[in-house]
Amino acid sequence: MAEAIAPTHSDADGRAPAESLARQAALLADDALMTSVADSAQTYIAILNQQRQIVFANRTLLEAFDHDTGQATGKRMGDLLECQNANTNTAGCGSTPFCTACGADTSIRASRTGGAQEQECRITRKDGDPIELRVSATSFDIQGEDFILFTGVDVGDTKRRETLERIFFHDIMNTATGMRGLSAMAKTAPAEDKDEMLELLEATSDHLIDEISAQRELLAAESDELVARPQSVNSRQWLLDIAGIYSSHDVGTGKVITIAADSDEITFISDPVLLGRVVGNLVKNALEATAPGGVVAIACSKLGSRIGFSVHNSGKIPHRNQLQIFQRSFTTKGVGRGLGTYGSRLLTERYLGGDIAFESNDEDGTTFTVSYPCVPVEDSSE
Repeated sequence: MAEAIAPTHSDADGRAPAESLARQAALLADDALMTSVADSAQTYIAILNQQRQIVFANRTLLEAFDHDTGQATGKRMGDLLECQNANTNTAGCGSTPFCTACGADTSIRASRTGGAQEQECRITRKDGDPIELRVSATSFDIQGEDFILFTGVDVGDTKRRETLERIFFHDIMNTATGMRGLSAMAKTAPAEDKDEMLELLEATSDHLIDEISAQRELLAAESDELVARPQSVNSRQWLLDIAGIYSSHDVGTGKVITIAADSDEITFISDPVLLGRVVGNLVKNALEATAPGGVVAIACSKLGSRIGFSVHNSGKIPHRNQLQIFQRSFTTKGVGRGLGTYGSRLLTERYLGGDIAFESNDEDGTTFTVSYPCVPVEDSSE
């Protein structure tokens, strides 16, 4: 865990008193050259005191997050950026379990030991929008008082482009290459093998189309252009379809997908395509984390006025990874990956009116759950 900072002359939650903040802010405001240079930069720049509170923020940072100088002074970076985890306990930004995996907090704390500390920072804001920054922090002093210079560059668009390039120029290209190979083999295959090869070619084509559709839907979801299309869904048949799709997927090779025998069978109203994206992502992730011969279990439950789906595998997610699991670019699968759980959360919360959560430990393994309003067919307008 990050080293706890125990500042002197601060109030109960580790923040400087108002008179100290006012004095520090005035000290920096008096440096006209420094403030002028900082305000002309397109990079986010903030100067923090030893309690990690903002005593100066440049124009670029203030305008990006709709603050003025008075509103920003005294806040910590998580407060200014409106991190959804910043106030999950009374001590605020820098004190929650999630902060131990935050690049901004890590960089700021590490700067106290000397030298600039550059990190990648992924934050989900209170409104659900992601922020991805490359941040750096370094200590310096003015008139004998210690401060921290914090800078941030928005790399969200770069990360997003890298992800799409990975998907379209690598994953999808591999699928297309496989299709071409199957087509060539089918031309010269014995007659008794042609039907099997054509079925495999059709399945591979469907997989390619599905990958492209998934990315198109995610882009539309992020730009608020996605339209949900509710219709009648039978939970039992829908789970059977999900199990069938991923049993024949390459990540399902040598593994078993089961549907809990006590799963409730419910007919309800939802968008089956978006619902399939959510639960399909969770099933795929569970299969990737499961060794050959292992089992992924899926289930459906009636939860009062809601319907819930769960996906379980026996592995445990490392604690540090758990703290970042829904961040957009976080991944343990290599460069350019990591849209699965982020996409599941985005679709669940923004378009399906649901909630998503998980539990992961040594004894019980990992279970992701999603729940949605259970609108019966007879109550719908369909």
